[in-house]
Amino acid sequence: MMAINKRIPLLLCLSCCFFFISPSYSDSNTLEQSRQLEDGQHLVSADETFKLGFFSPGTSKYRYLGIWYNIPGFDNKKVVWVANRNIPIFEKSGVLMIDEFGKLKISVNGGSTSIALSSVQSKNINASATPLDSGNFVIKVVDLDGSTGRILWQSFDYPTNTLLPGMKLGGRMKPDHMWSLTSWISESIPAEGSFSLTIGVIINGSSQLIIWWKRSVYWTSGVWQDGQFELVPVLSKEGQGYKNFSYISNDDEKYFTYSINGNHTLLARYMLDSRGAIEESTGLAPIGACSYKFDMGCVGQISPNCQNKNDRFELRKGFMSVQAVRFDGSYNLSLFDCEAKCWNNCSCRAYDFFINGSQTGCEIWSEETGFAEYNNGREIYFLNHFLNHSNNAKWWIWLVIAVPGSVAVLVFCFLFYFIQRRRLEEQDHENEHEMRLYELESSTTKEQKRDGKKGKELQVFSFESLASATNKFASKNTR
Repeated sequence: MMAINKRIPLLLCLSCCFFFISPSYSDSNTLEQSRQLEDGQHLVSADETFKLGFFSPGTSKYRYLGIWYNIPGFDNKKVVWVANRNIPIFEKSGVLMIDEFGKLKISVNGGSTSIALSSVQSKNINASATPLDSGNFVIKVVDLDGSTGRILWQSFDYPTNTLLPGMKLGGRMKPDHMWSLTSWISESIPAEGSFSLTIGVIINGSSQLIIWWKRSVYWTSGVWQDGQFELVPVLSKEGQGYKNFSYISNDDEKYFTYSINGNHTLLARYMLDSRGAIEESTGLAPIGACSYKFDMGCVGQISPNCQNKNDRFELRKGFMSVQAVRFDGSYNLSLFDCEAKCWNNCSCRAYDFFINGSQTGCEIWSEETGFAEYNNGREIYFLNHFLNHSNNAKWWIWLVIAVPGSVAVLVFCFLFYFIQRRRLEEQDHENEHEMRLYELESSTTKEQKRDGKKGKELQVFSFESLASATNKFASKNTR
């Protein structure tokens, strides 16, 4: 009994040491069939450049399985791949696993539902999954000796909105497969948006890159010739000094790809954003930015006659006076889609893009709608010519108010001056009248004082005195 008691502290000590020196599963590099990756745990590439795990983009409360750059202290994850972009997971209930057939799947809510990420093999197979230093996530066969063999599935075959070095844009004939990028709906919703970047093959065999907006050509790179794209020379064999593009064409596949020279792999990527522009990792001006400037390769969109080519949408915060026409439900509209709806509607004055859970939608307002600007109000996008018209209207309103007001002030001043002048004239007249009367009285008094009786001499008065005393010789003075 004493021997057993002595062993207990030793076992506890060894257990603690093992706990601290063994790496946690969240820092593991490989997912084996016998294990699961829960929300909050991660797989990290061998050189620690990339990390795989569950995350919530932007302000979303939904969870997605993705790969991002593993940059310590970098809060805004640079996500390069999303597994379940169109099937979000509510709360932290997702678990990543590989089943007995080598199929990669996400189990949700304790296994009640699952999201398949790879195809099912025809027989039981031993496999493992690993994120590589390139950002590719691969499932490989595990041989009896523990070594890994052929690739069963890889994330590079199913890109989302980001092109990493070594990825392909193009197509494979046998078996039939396409490599293309598709934009996110918004920064908070990685579901498939309305823009896609693909390869386009011309009749003569030449190829180019094409950005599609739904089913319409939005932008083209120009044909690939002499090692570069006709309209985007920066994307070439020697573009930017360290990014080398190349075009591979044979009987099995045709695709574009690029590689990195030297030590420039960190954050090297091209991303198709939700407005249809290609953003480059070094922060250069986006390629194909047709929505706010006309780049080389932009395909002119047909605008309604009511719109001017110089018109733009401007963001304001405030409240509208009436309810908007609402487009939502299962449309999954992007901000650009809402803008296009307003642009192509001649009565549309403004629009708003909103997110409702994992769904999105638009609201548009007509010309008759009133707007009250308020810093803490909702974000609303206005056509600038309506804003200018509104400002001009306000100017005319102030003018209409100011002119009559000024006239009224002038009239008031004139009346005030006239009344005051009239009063002064009357006052002067009264003073003069009193003065003349005083003159008459004083003359009579002097004569009486001279001899103590009324004088017999004729008194002489001025015409002004008599006129004043008789009120200008009024007839009522006669008897």
